[in-house]
Amino acid sequence: MVNSLEPNFANVFDGLFPEEAYEDADPVPLDPEQVFSGAAEPVRTHLGQDTIQPRFDGDTSQLPHDVCWTLQELVAAPHVSEKARKYWAVVVEHEDVLRSRLSELGLLLEVNHEYRYAFTRQADDPSPHSRAILRTKTLSLAASTLALHLYHQYLLSPDNPVVETADMIDHMMAYKPATDTDDAAYQKKIRTAIRALDDAAIIKPIKGTDRYVIYGVITSILTTDQVDVLGQRYKAIASGETARSSDSDSDSDSDSDSGENDD
Repeated sequence: MVNSLEPNFANVFDGLFPEEAYEDADPVPLDPEQVFSGAAEPVRTHLGQDTIQPRFDGDTSQLPHDVCWTLQELVAAPHVSEKARKYWAVVVEHEDVLRSRLSELGLLLEVNHEYRYAFTRQADDPSPHSRAILRTKTLSLAASTLALHLYHQYLLSPDNPVVETADMIDHMMAYKPATDTDDAAYQKKIRTAIRALDDAAIIKPIKGTDRYVIYGVITSILTTDQVDVLGQRYKAIASGETARSSDSDSDSDSDSDSGENDD
């Protein structure tokens, strides 16, 4: 959309340099070699170039600044998606070097080019000297049930993965035991599950609305095998074959691991 307040290009430069200042001036021939011979060196943004300036006192990294910052984001944030363009572009361009640097910390880089997201996993290093760098989030039964539903919603509309809060509540109400007559308390459990998925950066609220964006990373949190197993289990719960309502009351009793680093 064009900003009506933005000045026209011609208006900006019109009158900036009075014409009379140039009326008596002799034309100056321009030699491209002379013009550009003293030009400043461009900012280096690719690997293998040795003009990188330190970011702080003691910085000895040979990586471009944007690669360093993206490396930090991959360690500190739950994931990097296409929406974070400044980071995602670096992941795509420098995937190999990022993967190598992360492996030095015992971390694995997971990149999904189809749904455009990346995140790090803790490697399964059998060495007794290995240290866990990342903390993982776990999901309660209610949260993993909701995640399964959102997984299917994302696959149906990956280009516009938006879900209404009311739709999530309606879906989860189907799992309420017939003996549970307290709808308000059950809906409170559902909202707790929604917040858990928000905290795990699986969904993100859209400001000013009652809707959430579903992140593509949900396709890595739930594998095809997990979807099948969880689907069968939750159908059993909904039909009353298994009494597991107590699991929904506690986030510490986890059924699914978010598979991402905790932020």
